[in-house]
Amino acid sequence: FRVRPCGSCGSLAPALTMNLSDSDMKGLVQQAVASSRDRNTMDPVKLIASDGSEIILDRRAAMVSGTIKTMLAGPGQFTEAQQGEVKFPEINARVLEKTVQYFYYKLRHTNHGGPLPEFKIEPETALELLMAANYLDT
Repeated sequence: FRVRPCGSCGSLAPALTMNLSDSDMKGLVQQAVASSRDRNTMDPVKLIASDGSEIILDRRAAMVSGTIKTMLAGPGQFTEAQQGEVKFPEINARVLEKTVQYFYYKLRHTNHGGPLPEFKIEPETALELLMAANYLDT
């Protein structure tokens, strides 16, 4: 590496420079995409609730959540992607369990012809589930 002035503030900072050709860069991008695609959709993912309770589910079910999908999809962007576990300090075990039930419900009934069976939600957990669903982008 070398030291060079920062373009915006002028301070000296170490900079790692790499000379990659367009084909090298394209190859790296293709490898990253392939590695995220090659991950087995049945690989387990661990979700950890606010009280430390753990729920283990298939990666495919966890990917129903846009938030979890983002955390797990990138090659090394989040520690969750490397460890295969996601902590939710604001979601209690009861709500997280019901949310996981919904993930499997959605997988089972997506592209399913005919009327959908009811997904039962207890009134006392409805508000907490709504908040969790909003955060999890489900």
